[in-house]
Formats: sequence, structure tokens, C-alpha cells
Amino acid sequence: MGIRGLTGWIRWAAPAAIKAPKWASFAKKRIGIDILGFLYKAKANKTHPITYIAHLIAKCREYNIIPVPVFDGKPPDEKRETIRLRNEARLKNDDKRKQLTTDIENAEMTEAQRDTLTKEIGALTASSVYVTTDERDEVKRLLYAAGVIFLNANGEADNVLAYLMRRGEIDAVMSNDMDLLARGVHTLLVPERMSVPGDTTGWISYELTDILYYAGLTYLQFLEMCVLMGSDYTNKAKSLPFKQSYFTIKYKGNLHKALESIQIKDYLPYDRAIDMLNGRNETVEDLMSDKQWLKWSAWKKGDKDAITTETPYLDTLRTEHLKDMNADEFRMLFYSDILVL
Repeated sequence: MGIRGLTGWIRWAAPAAIKAPKWASFAKKRIGIDILGFLYKAKANKTHPITYIAHLIAKCREYNIIPVPVFDGKPPDEKRETIRLRNEARLKNDDKRKQLTTDIENAEMTEAQRDTLTKEIGALTASSVYVTTDERDEVKRLLYAAGVIFLNANGEADNVLAYLMRRGEIDAVMSNDMDLLARGVHTLLVPERMSVPGDTTGWISYELTDILYYAGLTYLQFLEMCVLMGSDYTNKAKSLPFKQSYFTIKYKGNLHKALESIQIKDYLPYDRAIDMLNGRNETVEDLMSDKQWLKWSAWKKGDKDAITTETPYLDTLRTEHLKDMNADEFRMLFYSDILVL
């Protein structure tokens, strides 16, 4: 997902920029959450999304962090081919998982072979999960019940999160999607597993300013390098390995000169990717509906009617998906974010 090879490039070009987050520094800060990725992460780990998201929100409140989840809407046409390929891969993985499950139940094999197949089935299960509309709605109801502001994007949540970051309306973003750095998000918090704030391991904090400093790039060079490495918006266009992309952009000066040096004459797919990633042509109407912008504006002003709570629903969840949550953590779900603005 995102920019091909970007994590590897950062480890190679700017390893000093890779740090663990200092959670205390985010007190009273707004952190946008690319929420759909967390739902997929829960299902890949055979956990109900409500269970993980409730745990995540409770820990945010424990550290006085203000979570701002954003849900994806309709993906842009530019990603249609990428999504088609992902869906095909998901179906193939699911078919292979079913076949291996049949084999492990019926075929004779050694314990070592059985262990190998079990691990492969686990990996295939994780890569073939799908979050349903009902599951999204259940998580939205949880957030509503707990008094958490959440937003619905018209298109990709990434676009909304990057826009809010550029305007200084959020302070960081939680997501596994590394292309948020290319979009200009200056603080990206990436969970390596089903992590929550306060975990001493399992998170990486990427500071865009540090990455640019250690790599010796401007933001524009970094953005152009990311596009040359390949993104969801350039699926059919030629891409280069991260080291070649880095040196080509750094020493050729700009993307068009870099493309010319490798005999690429059609710049249009790359220019479109630049526009998509930096939001050059997007409008507020593209990002969210008027209703969502009005809700966001009211919430920022401290309007208590912008969000409400539904504590009876939380009590219901206490007997179902949240029955294993300890009492102190469960109480944090009742602490409305409006109180810490």
C-alpha cells in the first residue's frame, strides 16, 4: 500500500529518523486516524474490530490524546486498477487458503509440514480479510456512543487527513499507509501490529522534517522521488527501485529531467500522481460533504451538540465484545473528548 519501497528507503537513507513515539508529548493533541486500516488489522488478527477500536480509543484518552478517526468513502478512479488487482489477489489467496485447509485436515504429513502449512494458512487468512459495511457501521456506533468525533470522507481518508494536517487542524496521523508522508503529513505514527498508545514496542514514529534532513532532500524532491518509486496512482507506469529513484531525483534536479534521463516521454501519469498526493487540485467539496464540514467546525469550536454519547450501548458492548476489557480502561470510553479540547 502507498509508495513502493518507501519504508526500506527510509531505513537506508534516514535510519536516524526512525523513532518510537513519546506518547506524553501528544497530550491534548489531535491525532487523525486512518481508521479502516485498523479495522483490517483487527480482522487479520481474528479480533472483532469493535474490541480493538475500543481499546485504541480508551488508551488515547488515558494519555489525553484526542482521536479523530476518518472513514474512507469511494476510491478515486486513478486507483481503480490497483483496487482490481488487490481484489483479484484477495480472491486467489482465499482459494489457496481453502485448499490448504482441506489438505491439512485430510492429507498425511509430518508435524514439520503441518506447522509450515499452518503458518501459510495464517498469512493467507490475514491477506484475504474484508471489512463489511455492517462492521464499519458497528464501529461508527461505538465511536458515537463514546462521544468520539469521526468524519466520513467522500473519497480517500488519506486526502482528508493530509488536508487537515496541512491546515494545522490535526497534529499527527495514525496509519499504516506510508504515502501520507508524501502527502505532507509531518508526523506519522505507524503500528506494526495491533498496537495502542502507551505500548513501548510496536509503533514507529516518522517525522517528515527529520527524514528530509537526513536524506538531504527538499519536500518537492521527496514527493517526486516517491512518485518515481511507484504509487497506487501510477500502477501501469514504469517505476524505479528506491536507491535509483533517490539518486536520479537528487542529481537530475526534478521529476521531468529524471524521466527524460531514463527515456520516459509520457509525463502525464507521474504529474497526475503528484497532483493527487499533494492535493493541488482538490477542493473542500471533493473531500467531505457540507454536513461533515459543519460537524467538524462545530466540534473545533467546542459545541457540545457536535457529538453525543450513548452510554447504554457501551453497557451492552460490555457484555459482548468488550467483556474482557478491564474496568479502568472501560471507564475511559465514557470520557468525552469535548472535555479535553
